[in-house]
Amino acid sequence: MTRLRLLTTCLVLCCFLSACSDSRAPAEAPPRTAPDAEVDLTLSDGPAVAPPAWVPNLPTVEPGQVAQTLALARQALARGQLERGSSPGPGALELYWVVSRLEPANEEAKKGLQTTVEALLAEGALRIAAGDLKQAERIEAMAIATSPEAPLLAPYRKTLAQAHGADALIARAQQEAEKGHVLEPAGKSARDLLQRALKALPDYAPARQALARLHEERLRLAWKAASAEDFEAADGYLLEAQRVLPGAPQTAVMDMRIVELRQALTGALIDQGNAAVDKLALDQADETLAHLARIAAQPAAVEALRERIHLARHYGPFKPAQAFAETLASGGRGPEMVVVPYGRFDMGSPEDEAERTANENPVHAVVFARGFAIARSEVTVAEFRRFIVASGYRPLASRTGRSTVYDEKGGLMSEHEGVDWRRDHIGRPAAPNLPVMHVAFEDAQAFAAWLSKQTGQRYRLPSEAEFEYVLRGGSKTAYPWGAGAPDRLVGNLTGEGDVSRSGRRWANAIPSYRDGYWGAAPVRSFPPEKFGAFDLTGNLSEWTLDCWHESYQRAPVDGSAWVNPGCEQRVVRGASWGSSLDQARSAFRLPMDADTTGARLGFRVVREL
Repeated sequence: MTRLRLLTTCLVLCCFLSACSDSRAPAEAPPRTAPDAEVDLTLSDGPAVAPPAWVPNLPTVEPGQVAQTLALARQALARGQLERGSSPGPGALELYWVVSRLEPANEEAKKGLQTTVEALLAEGALRIAAGDLKQAERIEAMAIATSPEAPLLAPYRKTLAQAHGADALIARAQQEAEKGHVLEPAGKSARDLLQRALKALPDYAPARQALARLHEERLRLAWKAASAEDFEAADGYLLEAQRVLPGAPQTAVMDMRIVELRQALTGALIDQGNAAVDKLALDQADETLAHLARIAAQPAAVEALRERIHLARHYGPFKPAQAFAETLASGGRGPEMVVVPYGRFDMGSPEDEAERTANENPVHAVVFARGFAIARSEVTVAEFRRFIVASGYRPLASRTGRSTVYDEKGGLMSEHEGVDWRRDHIGRPAAPNLPVMHVAFEDAQAFAAWLSKQTGQRYRLPSEAEFEYVLRGGSKTAYPWGAGAPDRLVGNLTGEGDVSRSGRRWANAIPSYRDGYWGAAPVRSFPPEKFGAFDLTGNLSEWTLDCWHESYQRAPVDGSAWVNPGCEQRVVRGASWGSSLDQARSAFRLPMDADTTGARLGFRVVREL
């Protein structure tokens, strides 16, 4: 309604003042200067081209109407109508300019005109980047006519001149590409001409688009050559594509497509050759071998290539059991991850397993078609602190001001005030290498989201299927280490030999077991588990991504998380330092309210590959 009122006021003012074009001609525009010799985009020695003239459509304003005109100018500027354009009424530019010409000393008019011209030049810069040089020239003409001394005008004109030079280079590049001069001769090839354009204007969209088209044509020719079984030529085109746009993901995709084609042809020929040998049709086998030699230099290379593709399909750039830590955008490195091999396992507990519960049924096969990476350790206090400092996030316990800790006096878990992620199991300041505790599900999710943003990769909490798969490490026994109580040090559990600071012992202790800790231990204090992770057995129980379900009926069989929108309970996996032996079973699972925080609950992350 306000815009309609302002437009009506503007129209009424125009009619009232008998609006018409100012009889005075705009200031003559100086010729556009050529770009710096440092990045020479000039393609001919012809005269510089002056910008097109701009004929303003100015209203006639009498001295007594200055205040009203300035008010209309302010309104036009506020709603973004910088100039008349296709609008029925004048824009901020025309209104401020007509006042400044009527009253050269009017400060508001001068400042408003300066602000409007700066906004127009900013819009013009976007037009230049997009390749809309006609509109950019129009803005140039307006700026020259109204504010020839504007500080931003000279660099704007220089950029516009460079854009014209870039367009000339793009046209030359297209001509060279049509001649087949994609990469040679140096300095005059299509690629080099486009790179010259981008050196002057790195964000110039037409140049980037032309380079992308050049790259796409190399990929098309690569596929055409591969389809004709000319893999040497295909490799050449792929190398050209890589040189045109180094690191472009489309090149890698096309490379894989060609490798797959080569693999399929090779396999068929190997089968055909073997069949010929089985029938003793040796002449036919020779012909097949000759054909095979044309598409694969040697049979051994065929097998090696097949293995490479296999790995790429299942693990991306990684290999099974490989450990890595990715660089964070804010500095430093993320949690150390280990690549878990793809495969299958039986999830849940069999009917004859002691201490099993109904929610571990039915046993079902889970198949991981791709590998994934899991954090080798639970997220530490130091890692969580870096997240808090970098993001400004406030965890749930910090907001509520309380969490559950172990009360040494009563020998029970109880809620205390002033406890959050910075505290340990009894509320003391936590050491940096301790696993972070007192974190709710939403806090773990926030950490994973931050880590994803920092690395550009997909980090998340593990599904409970992933957790059990890694915890089992290929075992089918009740416990990750075997069938019964551990006979060696396996993790931070409730050992019979463990004693608290006040001399307390566990009522649910594991007989003849001692790990030396009452409370969480620093991460990696115990031997690594089968897939290279630490502390999946004991230390802290851990959040998973799944919503709680009372059984595995209709559970996913691909290893993904079973999530229902709005669920209030999540699945917690793994034993903690205070868990009984039955809770250390591989199949043990526990429901937990998503807002729970405490001294026995932490988390780790998974990275998708």
